[in-house]
Amino acid sequence: MKSLTQRTVNTLSIVAASLIAVLASPLQANGAEGARKLSFDVFLDDRAIGYQRFSLTPAGDATRIETQARFEVKLLRITAFAYDHRNTELWRGGCLRSIDAATDSNGKKSAVNGRARGDAFVVTTKEGERTLGDCVASFAYWDKGVLLRSKTLLNSQTGEYVPVQIAPLGAGTQRIGSRDLPVARYAIKGKGIDITLAYTPDSDEWVALDSKMEGGRTLRYRRSAAELELLAASPAPRGGGPTAGG
Repeated sequence: MKSLTQRTVNTLSIVAASLIAVLASPLQANGAEGARKLSFDVFLDDRAIGYQRFSLTPAGDATRIETQARFEVKLLRITAFAYDHRNTELWRGGCLRSIDAATDSNGKKSAVNGRARGDAFVVTTKEGERTLGDCVASFAYWDKGVLLRSKTLLNSQTGEYVPVQIAPLGAGTQRIGSRDLPVARYAIKGKGIDITLAYTPDSDEWVALDSKMEGGRTLRYRRSAAELELLAASPAPRGGGPTAGG
C-alpha cells in the first residue's frame, strides 16, 4: 500500500465530515419505529478502514441525529491515519437548529458548534462566528430532493459552507454484500470534493459512495447488507422525507 500524503489525509477528513453532516439532516423518523439506524462500512480502495454509524430519533416536532465515525489506516502495522468524529444535531421543519461536533483527525482536534438565532444560523469554530442563512442544509445524501436543489452545503468538521455542483450520471448496478443492486448514480463536485453517490431506484435509499483521491485511490462507503435486507422486508417507505432548502 502506498504511503499516505497530507493531501490524502485531508481528503479522508473532508469526506468523512461531509458524510456526518450529510446524514445529520431533517429526516422525520416514523414514531412507531423509534430511532432509525444507518450503518456504513468504510474502505480505502478495497481495504477496510472503519465505519460510520447514525441514529435518527424523533424529539417532539424535531429530529435528533447522533453520529460516530472511526477510521484507522495502518502501514506496516503502524497507524498512519486515525480519525474519530462525534456529532449531535437537531433539525426542525426541514432546517438545522443546532449542531455540536468534535473531531480528532490524526491528532488535530477541532469543534463546530451552531445555533439558530432568529432568521439566521450562527456557526462557531476556533476562527470565530459566521452567520449563514435562515435554513441551512448539510450534505443530505440520504435525500436526493435536498441535494438536487442545494447549491451550498454545511461541513460539520470545518464549519465551511461549501458551494457544490450536483448532476445525474444515469442507471447502473452496485455490489452490496453478495448482491448487485440496481441503482441511480449522481455526482457531487466542489472544492476538494469529487463524489459519486448510488441510490436504489425504487425507494431512493442511499447505499454507496465513492470519493476519488490523489494517486488513483478511492474512499468507499458501503451500506450494511444486513440493514438493507431489513429495509427490503419492511412495508414502510424508507426513502425521502421532509426536504430542506439549500
